[in-house]
This record gives sequence, structure tokens and C-alpha cells, in this order.
Amino acid sequence: MEAKYCVVCETSLSGQQQKFCSNACKQKNHYQRIKSQTNTYFSQTVRSLRRKLDLIEMMGGKCQQCGYHKNLAALHFHHENASEKEFKLDARMLSNRSWEAIFEESKKCALLCANCHSELHNPELTFKNVQKIVDGASFRKR
Repeated sequence: MEAKYCVVCETSLSGQQQKFCSNACKQKNHYQRIKSQTNTYFSQTVRSLRRKLDLIEMMGGKCQQCGYHKNLAALHFHHENASEKEFKLDARMLSNRSWEAIFEESKKCALLCANCHSELHNPELTFKNVQKIVDGASFRKR
């Protein structure tokens, strides 16, 4: 009978052992297989981050209004014409759509930081305007 060895650490197997010498090796093997699969949460997260990095680099690497460039999460893709928007360029779409579709959608966008993006979508919420709204409200103040 031919000797069997652990598929992870190549330790000689004995008794009922078929592929792994221990639970630790079985878990290592499982983790390595999961990492290499393309449809796991891990691989989708890595793919979306890689694609977001690529898009950001292609769009100049910083907010197109103020120049912010410190944190990936704070950089957003703003559709300049909402009626042309086919899908959001969020983590889910970046990991599951084809690169060609993502690239075409990115051509419709400006790269903005979270602050500039919020200000663009909510120009009426300046401190001065909000203060007027609060001062003019008929409910009792705190």
C-alpha cells in the first residue's frame, strides 16, 4: 500500500486520515481554496478595490474640485448627468460587472470627495440657509 501525505504540510498520514494530518491543515487548505475562487466575498472585495483604484488613477487620483486624495472610501464617482446613469459605481457593481461596462459608465462621472459630492447634491444646506430655516420654524426651541 502506498504511503499518503497531508496535502498541506506533507506530513505522513495515518489511520483514517485521507488528505489532512490535522484540522489546522484542513482549515488552511479551505482558506487557500476560498481565496482563489472568484465568487467569494473575499475575492469580490479585492476585485472591487482593485477596480476602484484603477478608475481613481485613470481619473487623476484626486477630487476634481478640491484635490483630496487621502482615503479611497472618501472618493466617489458622481454622475454628471443623472439621466445617463445606467448603474452606480459602488463596490457591488465594481466587483460584479464587466470591466468594459464599468469603464464606459465611469466616462459619465466626475471623481469627487465625499464633502464636495455632498455639497453638490445639497447646495441649500449651507449653515446660513439652515439657520434661516431653524429660526423661522414655528415649533418651540430647545
